[in-house]
Amino acid sequence: MQRGRRAAAVALVALTGCLMLAGCQSHTWLVYANPSLSDAKQGQECLFDLLGLGRKLDLTGNEAMRAGGLATVRSVEYHVNSFHGWGRECVTARGE
Repeated sequence: MQRGRRAAAVALVALTGCLMLAGCQSHTWLVYANPSLSDAKQGQECLFDLLGLGRKLDLTGNEAMRAGGLATVRSVEYHVNSFHGWGRECVTARGE
């Protein structure tokens, strides 16, 4: 009887862990790229994402360009780190 309870508890903990990890995401996508420059400037636009509500990021990189004072863009990256709808999204623009 004791062994059965222990196995059930271990299975429950394993299932809970799998369900929690299924809600995690961490990705980086290169949206646009040209050859990089060694002395390139960088601009970044980030926002906290709460269940997909609220304002969305500008994936074109225009807001990140403004934040970094860039005139021309060499690359634009999109980063997301979230856990079950709570997280952070960023667009990073690099250029001159």
